[in-house]
Amino acid sequence: MNSLVIAQAAGGGGFNPSLILMVALFAVLIFMMFRGRKKQAAQQEKLKNNTVPGAKVMTNSGIFGTVVGVDAEDRVQVEVANGVILTLHRQAISTFLDDQPAAAAAQQPAESNDVAETPEESLRRLNDEGKDERNS
Repeated sequence: MNSLVIAQAAGGGGFNPSLILMVALFAVLIFMMFRGRKKQAAQQEKLKNNTVPGAKVMTNSGIFGTVVGVDAEDRVQVEVANGVILTLHRQAISTFLDDQPAAAAAQQPAESNDVAETPEESLRRLNDEGKDERNS
């Protein structure tokens, strides 16, 4: 009996397939971690590059609008209706609806000069919008 135990202990340094399997799984795990971080960094870079005035966007909460301005603190002003501007964090934007947001930004200044109005003009227009001869 003792000779059997000694023989097993002496021959224990052989090939172990489970060790190779563990090393392979560890390598796959490391590969997936780096791949995920690389994808996330590319998505953040795309978000940063596409967030320009004039880009049509959808927020995480499903609100559609047009980017009006971006500041250095990652805040984005999104116009959701005429004269209604929301200030959001850049990461609140989930989808860009334009294929070419830079092209939309090039077209935006020409349009904004024609229809730009001050907040006072917007309020005056909205207050007078529903009035006619009967309820003036």
